[in-house]
Amino acid sequence: MKETIFNGSAGEYFKIWITNLFLTIITFGIYSAWAEVINKKYIYQNITIDGHRFDYVAKPIQILKGRAIGLMLLLLVGILSVFNPMLYVLSLIALFIATPWLINKSLSFRLRMTTYRGVSFDFRGNYKETFLYFMLLPILSIFTLFITLPLFQKFGAEYSINNYSFGQKTFKSKLNAKEFYKAYLFIGIVFFVISSLSGFIFYLFPYAGIVILPLSYITLIVSFSSIWTSIIRNHTFNNSELDGIATFDSKMDIVAYTKILFTNVLALLFSLGLAYPWVAIRNIKYLSNATSSDFNDGVDSVINNSIKNDSAVLDEVAGAFDVQL
Repeated sequence: MKETIFNGSAGEYFKIWITNLFLTIITFGIYSAWAEVINKKYIYQNITIDGHRFDYVAKPIQILKGRAIGLMLLLLVGILSVFNPMLYVLSLIALFIATPWLINKSLSFRLRMTTYRGVSFDFRGNYKETFLYFMLLPILSIFTLFITLPLFQKFGAEYSINNYSFGQKTFKSKLNAKEFYKAYLFIGIVFFVISSLSGFIFYLFPYAGIVILPLSYITLIVSFSSIWTSIIRNHTFNNSELDGIATFDSKMDIVAYTKILFTNVLALLFSLGLAYPWVAIRNIKYLSNATSSDFNDGVDSVINNSIKNDSAVLDEVAGAFDVQL
């Protein structure tokens, strides 16, 4: 297994980030497209696996154009909400119907702009299955009191990974719903313990609530994020492969990652956001150190056939919504 190496530094990234932030402010957000590309390039180009670096190849004008069109569409919906309630409702229905398409296009755009060994990634999901796994099944889980939600999330994760590609090679994953249920169980236990402890302290010292309540809230959010990310990321990486080309391994530790996230949140709060570059680099370094990959000689035969020019404008508009899964 080859370890993932991240060579970026908080000091370097802070200079890039603060400069981009300043230029974005004085240009009323127009420079944000260039800022995003520059920031991502720095991060990606400092991630190395097996002696090769990642890269982010999007053009700022692509992102700016997509954001401009996306913003106009959102403004149109906002205007309709004031002047024509009927059309506003219809536009919301249209947006709901378009959501699976937006998810597919956004993921495809983001992945095709990511390269490794000069080869692009891609997402090849289809409308029907994206609608099923990311919209319909989560809604239906309500009728089971969310008991089936972990199972449906397992289906969604498998669907996503099995539709990722690297050049002409596809990823394959076989996940176990037990890990998703385990993550929810741990989250439930932590919620009960922290809530009970906070409630008890608050009962004994009511005036300490101004400190206890915000601290408890932060602890809960950080714990939930750490538990879910660690368990699901480890399980996902350890049970996925790249079509006989590569296997992966993740060894995140819940306690260690909880400490990192907790101190990251405190750093952001007390620095009024200025610690973001340090937080970002710290987080990426931990995730990189916890991840390793094993490539065979077949990786050199992967052909870069992912970059396509059709529907480029539509991809960019969807990319403006930056769907995260």
